[in-house]
Amino acid sequence: MPPTSYATLTLGAVMMHQIVRTPGPGSTGFTVVLTDEPVTMSNANLSFLTARFVRALSGRALPIVEEVAFGSAVPNRIRSLWATAPDLAEASKGLAEDLKVAQPGSALPGLLVVAEATLGGDDALLVAKVEHQAAMRIEAQTNSAGHRIFLIEQLRDLVFGDSAKIYKIAVMSKSASSTGPLSGEVVDDQNGNQFARYFLGKFLGMKLREEPAVLTQQFLERVTSAVNESSMPPETKLDVQSALLSELNSNRRSIDAQAFIRDHVPSGFQSEVASLAQSRSAPMSTFPKDSSRVASQISRLRLDLSNGVHVVAPAELVGEGKAVQVSAGRDGQDNVLITGGRLTAVKGNGGR
Repeated sequence: MPPTSYATLTLGAVMMHQIVRTPGPGSTGFTVVLTDEPVTMSNANLSFLTARFVRALSGRALPIVEEVAFGSAVPNRIRSLWATAPDLAEASKGLAEDLKVAQPGSALPGLLVVAEATLGGDDALLVAKVEHQAAMRIEAQTNSAGHRIFLIEQLRDLVFGDSAKIYKIAVMSKSASSTGPLSGEVVDDQNGNQFARYFLGKFLGMKLREEPAVLTQQFLERVTSAVNESSMPPETKLDVQSALLSELNSNRRSIDAQAFIRDHVPSGFQSEVASLAQSRSAPMSTFPKDSSRVASQISRLRLDLSNGVHVVAPAELVGEGKAVQVSAGRDGQDNVLITGGRLTAVKGNGGR
């Protein structure tokens, strides 16, 4: 499925509460510093904040759905907020208390942001945990001797820096949750393919709608189908499929289908392959990679010819200049050339 477009995200009232470390030597507990009213922001600051969330969510948010087994109070808090006259301040205080209890002692202090939002014209609720940062501010001044100097000041507890990441964000959709379990999307850049269990499960009471292993399998099968049905020459299809298997065998922790198409499909075919992949509901958002379900599929390439011949070979030996090569022949037929090997066995029944 194509990723949700967050370009239409707008924020309404925004509540912020601090989750701070409880004072004391070796303390692993947390205390909440609650506020009573939404943050006062200029239009420019609200636009900046919205842009930071849009940037963090775009192309990386994955669908989530409520999981009652976690026993979290958050889904019911959100439903109550939507079902009655909105009291964002009180609802967000309850969420802050829930986060304080849910996060482990190893978690970092931070800021809980709870904001009314709209996305594509639908009402939504944005919940995010933002970690504090420290920075230095430099200011040019003239001292009493008339000399130009720099004044350096350390700034603590900074949030939403332009170059900083907002790691944990969930956006709950009111319309999508109106007739069933609470649902929405989540980003957790900090924890790769694990997702912080305390944030997604224990705190939000949610789970990924599709597990990473399922998404990885869908990516392989549906992008492969898109490549095969494209109008690319056979040798180009082979190169792209080899790159696809290399991607799945790599040490990268996530998969970005759009980046893969951009990097490995020739420019003249990128739109076609992307459209074919989307039409087959291939996962197009960035998602955590888990190749456990496709381990046997990504070690070898299988070439199926129209005359009933099948060639199976290690992926790293297939492609231009390698042991198995494909080239265009006469009358629309393709040639498969196998070189550099010695026949060691012949087996019946497909080698099984």
